[in-house]
Amino acid sequence: MAASSKIKSMVVHVNDKPRSAQVVALAQRFAQALGAHLAAVHAVAPSNTGAYLSPEAASLALDLHEGEDQRRVQRAAELVKAAGADISFRSEMGDSAEAMVQIARNCDLLVMSQQDPQVPDGSADGLIGRLLISGGCPILFVPYVNDTPLARCGERVLVAWTDKRESARALRDALPFLQAAKHIELVRFSESAELGPEPLLRPQAYLRLHGIECTLKVLHQREPSLGERLMSSFMPDASVAEALLSHAADSDSDLIVMGGYGQTRLWELVLGGVTRSMLHSMTVPVLMSH
Repeated sequence: MAASSKIKSMVVHVNDKPRSAQVVALAQRFAQALGAHLAAVHAVAPSNTGAYLSPEAASLALDLHEGEDQRRVQRAAELVKAAGADISFRSEMGDSAEAMVQIARNCDLLVMSQQDPQVPDGSADGLIGRLLISGGCPILFVPYVNDTPLARCGERVLVAWTDKRESARALRDALPFLQAAKHIELVRFSESAELGPEPLLRPQAYLRLHGIECTLKVLHQREPSLGERLMSSFMPDASVAEALLSHAADSDSDLIVMGGYGQTRLWELVLGGVTRSMLHSMTVPVLMSH
């Protein structure tokens, strides 16, 4: 990958789980290729000490939890050190989500693992949503699936396009990756036959101004069945994410670029259906921008 002048500061979010080693390795490879400084941040919520009947029991529990938290930090630090490169390391506990938001606002790219619901990693509740909506930088999510091929991530890139701000932002943020890719496919979804010029021609022309060639593909959204709609786990627009992942597999894509959609309603953070489905079901790394 050729060096880029755009991405100079990268942060990789780590924990003490073995999967973090692969996330750090991918972040390190991109940092070296892009000529960017890479910092590792261990930002997790401190252990919950709970409630106890006596001050003595509470004090003992606090000591035990603090000791375990320190061991988590040490394991994460050793994992980063084992990467064999000059990667700075820091740990943030307490309000770890707010700490990560502030860190994200002062870097060019954040790399982090997709959260595995079966293996809690200590991340604060709602961390990914807060970072995506409030962090102000693109996020490269790495799937937790162990057999995900990461060695060639960035060679064949699938760019999901909609005529919205988030999609345009993602396209611009991905330019350093697209300039180095061997194959790029620009994809959009269509629900029915349309009249007028092909909407993909505009982003294609934009990429050409940056010396980037791409192919175009229009996919048709599958209508969910009645049974799927009645399922408690059904999410609107989930079929779009499924179709995108299916096409990524068919086209041998190793990186997906897309807008991350969401908003804050009063005190509640709401992610869009496609975004939530992709964060839950991704099978290849996904670069998202809000």
